[in-house]
Amino acid sequence: LASALLPAARAQIRVMSPEALVQRFSTSEGRIDGSTATFGAPFYGQRLLGRLVYGEPKTGHQHCRGDDYDVPSVDSTAAHYREKAEAQLLHIVVVRRGKCSFVTKVKVAQDKGAHAVVIVDKEDSTLTARDIRRIIVADDGYGTAIEIPSLLISAKEGDALINLAKDKNEEVIVELAWSVPTDHVVLVDLWTSSASQESLKFLRDWAPKRRALNDAIKFIPHFAVFRMQENDYHDLCYDAKGEYCAEDPDGSGPITGSVVLWEDVRQLCIHEKYKVKRDDLKLVGLSGDHPEYAKEYWEYMEKLLDACPLDGKDDKQFGKVCSHNLMKTVGIDVDKIEACVRTDATRMLKEQRANTAWSPRALRVNGWRYTGAVEADLVTRAICAGFVSSPAACKELIEPVTFLIEPSGGGGFGSPFLG
Repeated sequence: LASALLPAARAQIRVMSPEALVQRFSTSEGRIDGSTATFGAPFYGQRLLGRLVYGEPKTGHQHCRGDDYDVPSVDSTAAHYREKAEAQLLHIVVVRRGKCSFVTKVKVAQDKGAHAVVIVDKEDSTLTARDIRRIIVADDGYGTAIEIPSLLISAKEGDALINLAKDKNEEVIVELAWSVPTDHVVLVDLWTSSASQESLKFLRDWAPKRRALNDAIKFIPHFAVFRMQENDYHDLCYDAKGEYCAEDPDGSGPITGSVVLWEDVRQLCIHEKYKVKRDDLKLVGLSGDHPEYAKEYWEYMEKLLDACPLDGKDDKQFGKVCSHNLMKTVGIDVDKIEACVRTDATRMLKEQRANTAWSPRALRVNGWRYTGAVEADLVTRAICAGFVSSPAACKELIEPVTFLIEPSGGGGFGSPFLG
């Protein structure tokens, strides 16, 4: 389970003002590292400036309800400092951890107009900044409603921010940044289940962007495979031994874990047999990786969700028959893939079971845990942030993020980014 120990893409706060607070963090040059939420939308590859605002809990609900605290609106904050241009700064709401899920806290702050949220660990917490970076700020199942970035920081560092943010005569300006390690060739690892509807939707939506980056990245698919006790739940497993099993995607429906495993293997075979190493490009990553692209694999994945749904009928249902029909449609040699399945299934499943991630659905960019929603545009932004020299395709695929801010006296688009 080594993947679970990998560092996450780094979330970083840099204190810009007031000077007293900058000096408080002088040993780290004003930086505070945190753990990014697995939901919401970090702005990979960009830095943004914002003003911290904090509202003292009034009802004892620790920032878990809208009526528990008040923060100034974007308009009133700008008016307070009497500078229309100040509204260009993002509204970053600071809340305290505890009493409800991370998602709930961020949703409440988002509803109050936050553009980003800093969650400070519990007051009695002894976790250090290093400990915090190892925490996975998890989605409670409702994270799809979150459209803004958020991060968790230690109580010791967060208390210093809260104390000054509470001072109405002081403004705390910080820069937020999310970064991943860079390389000449970006390595992307995706863990999923071949029957995961969320993952299939992501792959369908990301396929055109992946195609545009086929000269610059290497993609490796992985699948969530686990072991069970012999003679238990045979329909979840490859055979009665229970060595290789997968989750049932539709409960009492007809698709079993066994059906999922065979589709996992077919996809691994398609990718392995059709990937082409782009060594003709003379582009090599720091670890020796060359770009790779499997044209037929991506055409298959782009169509699978719609062509073979879990609730499809007869030969249109997720499974072997529909898979074969789809392979023929996109020009994949069915006999070649089935030969691979017969000879390599055990090897492939063993490799998948041995190479697990921190979650059954996970993404890694250049060896670092990706954090944030697994959504085509956001993942592409993270990948493009991972290049030493960004390819031309990134400039076409990525647009600078802007927030619609309506400062006192007029409206317009703010662009609070430093780069």
